[in-house]
Amino acid sequence: MSMSKSNRRFYRVDSGHDFSVFMDHGQRAASQNRWTFEIAWEVANKVGGIYTVIRSKAYVSTEEMGDQYCLLGPFKEQCARTEVEEQEFQVGNPLHTAVCRMRERGFQLHTGTWLVDGNPQLILFDIGSAAWKLDEYKQDLWTSTNIGIPHLDIEANDAVILGYQVAEFIGEFKRAAEELNAGPPRIVTHFH
Repeated sequence: MSMSKSNRRFYRVDSGHDFSVFMDHGQRAASQNRWTFEIAWEVANKVGGIYTVIRSKAYVSTEEMGDQYCLLGPFKEQCARTEVEEQEFQVGNPLHTAVCRMRERGFQLHTGTWLVDGNPQLILFDIGSAAWKLDEYKQDLWTSTNIGIPHLDIEANDAVILGYQVAEFIGEFKRAAEELNAGPPRIVTHFH
């Protein structure tokens, strides 16, 4: 496929719209208190195709959303060593506040940037630090949906833990953003 066909296909170059106005490194998003979270098992953790999808759109996502864009996934130490530059969010940022509140509850979260084009912010959740909540999470899942998870299914158990950690984090983030900004945040969460 030629470059011009690729551009038209992926970036709608021939659409007649000028999207460059949105590529302001998040200034417009920040002024509107808009946030986008992208959640996947493969954030800075190469397993399959979703890793490639997220990595390929990281640059344009950060060009549009800037620091209002954040990836969430599980902490996998062997991948994080080479793909993540760990650093804390700035004090006064709702991401920082939410991360601190989660850590106060006993969860381990790793924050920083993913070392790919665009260097998107990320938060990686240490699944093991929340294993003590697994029975509570599974009971809640059963009570609310009648979906049971086999006791020894490690992958399913890890997915349940990550899902509940992400849900708790988004709740904490929403509260922090409301406290630190005038008005409620506009949050989009995209799950893979």
